[in-house]
Amino acid sequence: MGNPRRFTKNLVSVICPTRKGEDIKELIKSVKNSLYPHIEIVVIDEGMERAIQRNFGMAKANGEFIMILDSDQYPHPMLISECRSLMYSYDALYIPEVIITKGLFAYIRNWERSFYNSTPIDVVRFIRNDKLQWFDPLQKGTEDSDWDRRIVGKRGITSYPLFHNDRVSMVSYFRKKAYYAKSMVRYAQKHKDDKVLDWKWRCFGVFLEQGKWKRFIRRPDLALAVLFIIFIRGLIYLNETEWGGV
Repeated sequence: MGNPRRFTKNLVSVICPTRKGEDIKELIKSVKNSLYPHIEIVVIDEGMERAIQRNFGMAKANGEFIMILDSDQYPHPMLISECRSLMYSYDALYIPEVIITKGLFAYIRNWERSFYNSTPIDVVRFIRNDKLQWFDPLQKGTEDSDWDRRIVGKRGITSYPLFHNDRVSMVSYFRKKAYYAKSMVRYAQKHKDDKVLDWKWRCFGVFLEQGKWKRFIRRPDLALAVLFIIFIRGLIYLNETEWGGV
């Protein structure tokens, strides 16, 4: 069900859930520095799951367009302007994400993330208000993918990125994946034919399709590191979800 509220034409509502103690000054600054002038920032701090907070934010949004950000993501100054221009042709947009956290692990994850742009692993982040769907609070960690599957309309992708400074270490990264894995059974029941549930495509195919294999094999050091990370994620999912029985 979409947002029933009336919206202000050309206004972009930037939705940002946060938690107590999080510093969102950089996010606020980056949004305000956007070259697009018609923006409202909706920050939600209700001490609840991210999906519920996003729903609160979308219910309050007045914009014709909705942009979904996390508290550690910062848009390029030209991004929102580009999004608005592209919406003459599209209903929803994927936005490339650049991980800017320092360190080798973040560098590897950023390289991996570049293969996922506008694939089923990705999620749209800029949509028309009249195409809006609420996030499912029962999907914890998989709420983005579930939400993406329910957005209808023509999709495009921007050239300007979001910068993501998640400050995630290797240990905290795998802990997060273990938490996310708990919702995979529910997600699989809801989207049983989803491409991300095809382990061969998820682990290998996404890196090889559409000529991406050339870039993948060009950096065997990074490719092996990514495959190792995927292997560990697979063990986590098997342990947390008993994947073989899904």
